[in-house]
Amino acid sequence: MVNTGSGLRFTVALDRGGDIVEASYQGNNLAYLTPNGYKPPSHLLHRDEDWLASWPGGLVTSCGPRYIGPGREEDGQALYLHGPLSNTPAALLAVHNPDPRDGDLSMFLEMTNRDTRMYGPAVEVRRRLQCTLGVPVIEFQDEVVNLGNVTVPHNWLYHVNFGYPLLDCDSQLVYSGRVNGGWEMGPNLTMADLPKQEDYSRFLKVPDPLSDHVGSGSRGLVLDVDADQGGIAHIGLVNPKLGLGVELAYSVQSLPRLANWQHYGSRGSYVSALEPFSGSLFGKPNDHHRLAEQWLEPGQSKQYDLTIMVHTDNGAAAKALLTPGDKLVPDER
Repeated sequence: MVNTGSGLRFTVALDRGGDIVEASYQGNNLAYLTPNGYKPPSHLLHRDEDWLASWPGGLVTSCGPRYIGPGREEDGQALYLHGPLSNTPAALLAVHNPDPRDGDLSMFLEMTNRDTRMYGPAVEVRRRLQCTLGVPVIEFQDEVVNLGNVTVPHNWLYHVNFGYPLLDCDSQLVYSGRVNGGWEMGPNLTMADLPKQEDYSRFLKVPDPLSDHVGSGSRGLVLDVDADQGGIAHIGLVNPKLGLGVELAYSVQSLPRLANWQHYGSRGSYVSALEPFSGSLFGKPNDHHRLAEQWLEPGQSKQYDLTIMVHTDNGAAAKALLTPGDKLVPDER
């Protein structure tokens, strides 16, 4: 249980890979939570979409480290939804609490998580989760290392799940870029690709409940996200009724692609996930993007940093997130 002293509180689930489940700011829930609650991780749920039977939801779910996306067969392997990380306990290495009397306002957790088997692969995720006392900010610092002696595929995704009341009718999602994929899925699980020339701006404003999202219906976009002059993407969600916004900031060099999953079946159970990622969400055979294939050579590592910031009035939230000319355009490549 982490209390930043700024009104931002959250729970780190060590048995769920060190991810964040509950999160609130001054009593307002920020995260989407499933009806599952907390269930112990189980390798019996490492098949197809069975992962959904134990997933608690939460503010941040880490996906990977070798494969992400839906259950499928790829590279001769039967894969399950979003990989093993969030269904595997992390090893806690260090806990540091602040000591204001000595001028130390830092707090952090350090942990590791491994995706391994005999003869390989052997991939380790080293995580530092850091905050500063009195500041409503969470920093993820992750390093993914190939400890084995063979080259392994590597895909990485932060599944950041917003829920009610932060996510509500007329809330505004904030991101821009070149759309190169998307889908609409009805309650009967039929999926239709979105037209390339569509006006995608309808994805940015959270609507009233959608009848075709009742049950398992959803929609989403995949895009190359825009960044500032320093190569940092600034995306997020603003709720003007609450005067509350949450911003995600990260380097597009390490996380060049973005997915936005939306499910608006009934008010109070909305979920929209902003998902910065590297690699391929739907698998290399179905993805012709130039960055779809990512690998880790023996001994190679990759660094990922994600900063989550809470903004507490409409002006500050909009100013921090919105820039003139924000738009979503089709990728014609």
